[in-house]
Amino acid sequence: MTAKRVMSGGRVRPDTREGWPLTPGRRKLGDFVRSAVLILVLSWLFVPRAHAACTAEGVHVFPAPGSVVPTNTRFLLEGVGPLAERVAALPGRILRMQTAGHEVEVRIQRGWTSTLGRATVVLRLSEPLRAGQSYTLRLDDVLPGVKVLNGGGSTAPEWISGRGQDVARPRWLKRPAVREGISRRTRDGSERFVKLSMSLLEDSPAYVLVTLSNRQGDMASQHYITPLQNGVALLGHEACGGAFALEEGKSYRAKLEVFDAAGNTAPAVPPLLFEAPVAILENR
Repeated sequence: MTAKRVMSGGRVRPDTREGWPLTPGRRKLGDFVRSAVLILVLSWLFVPRAHAACTAEGVHVFPAPGSVVPTNTRFLLEGVGPLAERVAALPGRILRMQTAGHEVEVRIQRGWTSTLGRATVVLRLSEPLRAGQSYTLRLDDVLPGVKVLNGGGSTAPEWISGRGQDVARPRWLKRPAVREGISRRTRDGSERFVKLSMSLLEDSPAYVLVTLSNRQGDMASQHYITPLQNGVALLGHEACGGAFALEEGKSYRAKLEVFDAAGNTAPAVPPLLFEAPVAILENR
């Protein structure tokens, strides 16, 4: 049967377009092509980018935002990626900690620089915080719009001040020890860490300042800081940067200096000796 099209005035005429109407087979082919194109578009939109892990740009603040801190706390501000250079240039600048009816001046002092694209400065309060208050650090005074990577991407990190000052030194429950090595090769590069067990009696957040030297003597010492998390310190680097450069299979000596958020230091301990782990290739 010849298909017809309705024209103005109600007249009809045969439809001479080739292949019209579509046969069932051609309809199925058209549906298949449209579905395939849709799948390709969605795949392109949602496929993980090969170097997504290398795009982090922002800062870390320690103690972590949202935590309870002693009223005489100090803060550490770490720049990651392109922000490292800007953070390293901040010493001498002034920040503010604010709560309702109270503002504290925060002086930025020199800290430490990693060989792998990170820099940390020390933030010292000009006076103690008031107990039991929620304080906001005005990072926008010196780094407008910066994202706090360990604070959910916030640009205005907050903390709760505790009941008072921390004046007690951290105490060792056990001597620090090497727990395990983690190493793998990925498409983004090598990731290599050594986990240190750091068992302390300490209520405030704590950190370890590490002087890392190669026992073969063929590299300069590295001097940088890392936070303690659940009694563990991580020495090493991710695929795109980190705190310490470790070469697989090489022997290292780590001198450890531990202090809490208020700056109280733990008793000295002997250096740790370890070998950097060898990477396992991962297909990812």
